Amino acid sequence: MKKKILILYATAGIGHKKAALAIKKAFDELSMQDIEVTIIDSLDYTNGFFKWTYLKVYLLMVNRLPLLWGILYYLTDNFYFNLLIARLRRLNNWLNSIRLARYLEQSKPRAIISTHFFATEVVSDLKKAGKLESCLITVVTDYRLHSWWVSDFVDMYIVGSNDAQDDLSRWGIPSSKIKILGIPVEPLFSKAQDKKNILRTMGLKEDAFTTLVIGGGFGVGPIEEIIKSMNNISRTIQIITICGHNEKLVERLENLKNTLGPTVIVKTLGFVDNVYDYMSISDALISKSGGITVAESLAKELPMIIISPILGQETRNSDFLVKHAAAIKIDKPYDLKSLLEDLISHPDRIERMKEAIRTIKKPMACYDIARFAADICNQNP
Repeated sequence: MKKKILILYATAGIGHKKAALAIKKAFDELSMQDIEVTIIDSLDYTNGFFKWTYLKVYLLMVNRLPLLWGILYYLTDNFYFNLLIARLRRLNNWLNSIRLARYLEQSKPRAIISTHFFATEVVSDLKKAGKLESCLITVVTDYRLHSWWVSDFVDMYIVGSNDAQDDLSRWGIPSSKIKILGIPVEPLFSKAQDKKNILRTMGLKEDAFTTLVIGGGFGVGPIEEIIKSMNNISRTIQIITICGHNEKLVERLENLKNTLGPTVIVKTLGFVDNVYDYMSISDALISKSGGITVAESLAKELPMIIISPILGQETRNSDFLVKHAAAIKIDKPYDLKSLLEDLISHPDRIERMKEAIRTIKKPMACYDIARFAADICNQNP
């Protein structure tokens, strides 16, 4: 009989899903004949209103109320404040996850890999109640750790940095329950692509400085301001913009690019599933510092320019990169033109950032996590 592994994520932002899919693809590539892997969105097993609000409230906060989001993020990461609201949050999650709990009790997987704290908390509570014996592996998708990732019955935490390990230690998690394997990204990010062929296919120049601008799965961030700031830049630059599911942004950028000077070449894309191709042909990435985007850029050795990260996990990810000299952080799009002109004139700066990236990147994380989970299954009867 095959040993069952369940991968759980939650669609609260695209990153948690992408991490889960990366691990699933790694399992598929490794072709483990005695392992049966299932992947589900944990929110699909909650009521429709809860699932809808979970994503909508998150997007509202980070897009419209980022300061409030940051305040709440740091408040809930405080030990005493978290102690006050933890019971209420867990009660709310329990009331809305009865169907998920029933599914877990019936499927009885040997191991559960969770890439979101909601799923981790549900599984942990079931284990505490003696209703589930699965080994719970929590994969943290940022380079620092918030208190909501911490649950009593997690068997192993997978993190992307020593900083995240230190955060777990402050919450009383022993080092024996922590592995620094990295944040999982799709296997193709660890493989080389044909740069010249991709450039030709896109109708782009091979000798021009190429910048990739990403707004995440939902096209958030000051992307229009970034493009406008490039107007009449003194050196020729190619800008690839990926707007995710934000179709209105695509339309606005198409209109905007006709107003730019001759030194700016703009290629506008909506949702794509081959970001690794565009990272392969780029010299720098301009983006928010979401955990998965950071992990993808590190895997491709692509230096980042981070603009006004949202308070909370993004600022922590940004600080992690800047501390290791793997990224440059600026406060406003207005500062971007002079920075890019300097990078184009001094390619050694880009090379130094790439050297720094090589010291912290973990491009094989998805495979390492899959192998670790499989070993757990083989060890436990």
